[in-house]
Amino acid sequence: MINKTNLNQLIKIARKCSDCAMLHFNKLEQGTINYKKDFSPVTEGDIAVNQIAVSEIQKIFPKLIIVSEEFEKSQEQFNNDNIFWLIDPIDGTKEFINGSPNFTVNFALIKDQTPFFGLIAQPYTGTIWFNFNKKAWKLEKNQNLDHAKNIHCSDVNLKKLTIIASLNHRNKDLDNWIDLVKPANQKSFGSSIKFCVLAEGKADLYPRNTPTMEWDIAAGHSILKAAGGNVVSESGMQIQYGKANFRNKNFLAYGKINSRLPSYFLTGLNEFDKNKYKQDINFAVTAIKNNKLVVFPTETVYGLGAIGNNKTAIKSIYAAKNRPSNNPLIAHTFNKQEAEKIVDFTQTAHLLANQFWPGPLTIILQVKKTALSYLLSQGSSTLAVRVPSHPIALDILEKVKIPILAPSANKSGGVSPTSAIHAKNDFGPNYQGKDWELAQILDYGDCEVGIESTVVDCRGENPIILRHGIITKNMISNATKTKVLTLNKTVKLISPGLLQSHYSPNAEVLLNQKKIIPNSGWLAFGKLPKMLQNHGNLFNLSFNGNLIQAGELLYSGLRFLDATGIQKIQVMPIPKTGIGIAINDRLKRASYKDSKNF
Repeated sequence: MINKTNLNQLIKIARKCSDCAMLHFNKLEQGTINYKKDFSPVTEGDIAVNQIAVSEIQKIFPKLIIVSEEFEKSQEQFNNDNIFWLIDPIDGTKEFINGSPNFTVNFALIKDQTPFFGLIAQPYTGTIWFNFNKKAWKLEKNQNLDHAKNIHCSDVNLKKLTIIASLNHRNKDLDNWIDLVKPANQKSFGSSIKFCVLAEGKADLYPRNTPTMEWDIAAGHSILKAAGGNVVSESGMQIQYGKANFRNKNFLAYGKINSRLPSYFLTGLNEFDKNKYKQDINFAVTAIKNNKLVVFPTETVYGLGAIGNNKTAIKSIYAAKNRPSNNPLIAHTFNKQEAEKIVDFTQTAHLLANQFWPGPLTIILQVKKTALSYLLSQGSSTLAVRVPSHPIALDILEKVKIPILAPSANKSGGVSPTSAIHAKNDFGPNYQGKDWELAQILDYGDCEVGIESTVVDCRGENPIILRHGIITKNMISNATKTKVLTLNKTVKLISPGLLQSHYSPNAEVLLNQKKIIPNSGWLAFGKLPKMLQNHGNLFNLSFNGNLIQAGELLYSGLRFLDATGIQKIQVMPIPKTGIGIAINDRLKRASYKDSKNF
């Protein structure tokens, strides 16, 4: 999508923007500073650079939407677009105002919620960083493209860490995190230059637990990833783009890692009790090893876990959930190498696992001829495997050292849990029954994705999507460079999530509704029609029509409305694109009792 001609054009635009920024920087006066609705400062320089960047990039890419920090209308016009530009005309406005050289011009191209191209220009020095052809590069002032220097992250040395902290956003939780991590060195920078420092191998980690916007980090994320690093959320997932209001969660940017970062590097970004965390994990591991059940968070939904090498423990999952005995379970491992011990990986499986693990993807493969594989698959020739990204799930898996079978932590057929309280409501107050005992529910916040993982059958030449999720058909196609099929008819249950009736609240779910029915509640999406603006029983999945947010809140919304005691839940139409396909799949199965409405 970005060829060499485009790259030269973008570098030229960045330099034009830099010249404009420096012109305003050198003559900046207090009277030229205004404040936006969120009380952040904006200068005449921001506006002038924005006009250049937006108009010039639009000429090269006329069919792509451009979302800019200083062009509010562009933010409102965004409609879950698959490909779009994110622009921050002057990142580090406070530095710009205070006379610091650490401000930048940022361009980023987003595809499938992931940064595909990034460019950062530092006007004061004339330096430009960018990624191209899967590598990261640095250009000094006035150099042409042929003189670009390839840059790389350094290997993260946990015993001698160098961290970068923001100049203007220190707080108590960040100071506590630094005490936990115990770095050897600390550096402070403003703006997205922090990502460039990581990409050049001059630092290891950049933690952030105060608000940022997508245009603040997208270009830096793209460059850092090309240099060998990444940016992940507290649940271990790579930061997504195109979220509601373009607002980021807490994140950790890091250089090249050869092993998993300690979990408290992520969980510690908020208020964190390390001793309690250790006790929780150790208790959970002991309980699982003693064939008891434990509920723990993943990035998708909360899971109900049992050790995978014991028949009694496996049967207790089915007993606790009242789960049909023919509905298979997913085996969770702490890395790909562990998964390769129990199933036979195909080339397609390797490609998808390397791209999306750890994360919300489940792969169906042939089992290996081992006793453990036989137990995990319960005698079937196939097994669903996944490596979750959530640090708590990974800590448990690493310490148990045996794959854990873990469906969603709710009663079978019901609404999946995205918080610990959901699991408590389903299994409490006794947390035990005939042939099962739930020893612990680990409460570590809400799940980031909010719907179950994408499930892909990778046994054949073409991947087949069995259950849709946040990893979409387009993403799978791009990773494998093959045609992706979807399952039209279920012959045999080889994956969870294939039952016609599933994810159902007590209330009847009616889809694509346009008229109010008495004694009903509404699951809304986007701008409310006039008839619903004063409706009492209503849960809006996303007021601005954002599908990522709708997925995150789907099960919370269904549970909220069901708790009101209404008889019917009417659902507004939701677009069947991107993650919207997965949302509609869940709602179709939730409404199966009245499937003619779909």
